[in-house]
Amino acid sequence: MGATHDHLIVWLDSYIGQDDVCIDLKEKLSNAINLNIDEPLIHHEIDRLILNNVYPHIRDQLITVTTIEECLALIDRHYHKKIFLITSGSLGRYLVPRVVSDYPYVDKIFVFCQSILANMDWAMNFTDKLLMFDFHNNLFARVVYDIGMYYMEQGIFFSDSNGHTRALYCLYIAKKLVMRANDIFQSYNVFSLTTIEELIIKEEQLPSNTVQTILNNLYHG
Repeated sequence: MGATHDHLIVWLDSYIGQDDVCIDLKEKLSNAINLNIDEPLIHHEIDRLILNNVYPHIRDQLITVTTIEECLALIDRHYHKKIFLITSGSLGRYLVPRVVSDYPYVDKIFVFCQSILANMDWAMNFTDKLLMFDFHNNLFARVVYDIGMYYMEQGIFFSDSNGHTRALYCLYIAKKLVMRANDIFQSYNVFSLTTIEELIIKEEQLPSNTVQTILNNLYHG
């Protein structure tokens, strides 16, 4: 049981979506959600360069695009995954109504813009569908946290279905991601681990060798 690739971030931005710009920014988020990396963010520049040599341009769970058409095509192609959608304000004005209308299974939409106020005229129509950010660390923290919450929900589902090994695996993923959201991005929110940890305690009634196998697979791929 290797790290699951059940989630996908699609990021639409006419500038950031270009392959050769904001590389460090995109790698920061990509590494944070990559479940096969134990330490996704190295604080010192020389260590970051070493890390990039080991994990060059890991984008398995993050795809950036520059046009609405590319974005919708990706959503179509990856309908079987849990999609977390990031969009710029300027393109989100046109993208979000189409996604809400035609892709109801995309329920996590994040708007990353220079001015939240400048986008309120259209965003107010979708307050139950999206969150808005003007600082990347706060955006990244919330995206990583929400992915963690998705895996917590998966863990509860498997537990209720008597799939306790899969439940515990998902809950360990959830804890790993929420801890990253708190530790790496240090946003104004501190996300609680209490519920996840209570669920983990319940599921850790499995045999100790099974628990250790899950941990080994999670942290070593």
